[in-house]
Amino acid sequence: MTKLWVHRLEPPLWSVKYSPKTWDDFIGQDNAISQLRNLAESGSCPNMILYGPHGTGKTSAAQVFSRALLGDTISANYMMLNIRDVSDYSVSKAKRDIKDLAKLDRSKRSELDEYMSRVFKEVKAELKMKGRRRDPNKSQLLLGAISLFASTVTVSDEMIKILVLDEADALTRSMQQALRRTMEIYNEACRFIFTTPTLAGWSPAVISRSLVVNFTSPSNDVIVSLASRIAESEGVEVESAGLNAIAQESNGDMRRAINLLQVASAKGKSVNEDAVYACSETTLSKGVRNMVSAAIDGSFVIAREALRGLLALEGYSPSDIMLQIERDLLSRPFEHDVLLTLLDRVAEIDYRLVQARNPFIQITALLASIGKIASAAA
Repeated sequence: MTKLWVHRLEPPLWSVKYSPKTWDDFIGQDNAISQLRNLAESGSCPNMILYGPHGTGKTSAAQVFSRALLGDTISANYMMLNIRDVSDYSVSKAKRDIKDLAKLDRSKRSELDEYMSRVFKEVKAELKMKGRRRDPNKSQLLLGAISLFASTVTVSDEMIKILVLDEADALTRSMQQALRRTMEIYNEACRFIFTTPTLAGWSPAVISRSLVVNFTSPSNDVIVSLASRIAESEGVEVESAGLNAIAQESNGDMRRAINLLQVASAKGKSVNEDAVYACSETTLSKGVRNMVSAAIDGSFVIAREALRGLLALEGYSPSDIMLQIERDLLSRPFEHDVLLTLLDRVAEIDYRLVQARNPFIQITALLASIGKIASAAA
């Protein structure tokens, strides 16, 4: 008798399942969504910068706006590129030919793999025409990935194309200058939508050519309402203290709030405060808390070694570590003026990282500053 092995699929992430699909799905962003909705209904599409904290719906809003504006032509006239993914894409992977990719199992290749293969071929040909025979570098591939989509014709003469550049804060100043020229050249055919947590480090030239839309951090009441609604839909019982804990631990990040609810609900039928706090402490959050605590206590060498472990051994990105440092500082009982000084220093270091400075040196400097500021306030 033949045995049939059934592969059980992992349950879908609720943060994906419940991400906004229509204008009415957004909560806590009335001003931003009203602005985007009015633009879509009027058929207007300027270049835009959607900025605000992580998990506030910027990427989903860009997608909903694009669907509303492009309609049936969206599959051909829309693309989203994550700047960090493209920036980190290796040249050796991009060199793979489309035919070679086609031989791979579908699970081992992605749309980005196929697109970057085309980009490499185009950029390589352009360099050859200029008499350069070396392979393109990562910066040239990134600009090529943007230009390739922007430069191709639209399917419909009445439609423009939309290119969403997600996590665009990863663009260096020099890349922004090159991008400004690309925006000008293809302005008649393509519009750019950038998503970024902050406008710090952005070129005034890019900002002046874009409509800036602000996504604000939602209140705890908004997050409690969202978590309660999803829990009811999923048949999960959540205690009031559990909902408040989710709001507190998410720090205004609705994606994190939904993920906390899902993980906590997997541990039992009822989600309480203890379950939420147990789930919220990840390897990163625990490592950062120990690192920051060491810096505050004056143990700079211990803090620096903890940072080295997070970057080199655990493989966390500098941006993830910086975000967790900010969250950790906000959760500590600092005086208001001291907290403002610390957050100002975090913003300064984050800006330096955007300029492609050495992440270990810059975050080490931040840890030294945290120790100095905390010591002065003691």
